[in-house]
Amino acid sequence: MALDRLLLLDKSAYVRGPAALELDGELCVCAITRLELLYSARSPTDYAALEADLDEFRELRVDAETIAIAGTAQRELAQRSEHRVPIPDLLIAACAQQHSAGVLHRDRHYDLLASVLSFDAVRV
Repeated sequence: MALDRLLLLDKSAYVRGPAALELDGELCVCAITRLELLYSARSPTDYAALEADLDEFRELRVDAETIAIAGTAQRELAQRSEHRVPIPDLLIAACAQQHSAGVLHRDRHYDLLASVLSFDAVRV
């Protein structure tokens, strides 16, 4: 069965484990998610194991376009005095829009970001 949509993992969804990740779509990571998760590693062995696990996911590109999309979203949120969202969340949401992906999360910031960006905020 072909998966018809991309789901970009947020750290908040990944840490809930495999049971939380059983959804209809191809699970992906981006450089931001990867860095956030690897930051949490407790030892070199843990880091290597986590890195190997993350290598199993498709990686969505983060580039200058991602940054531009994030800047536009932050500006739109600032017009409503709602721009104080974590930068990683802003970049992950921008990456999702860029690749027509949803964001799999357990973080209220994605619901707000979905009001100014074009992506599906999928709560686990």
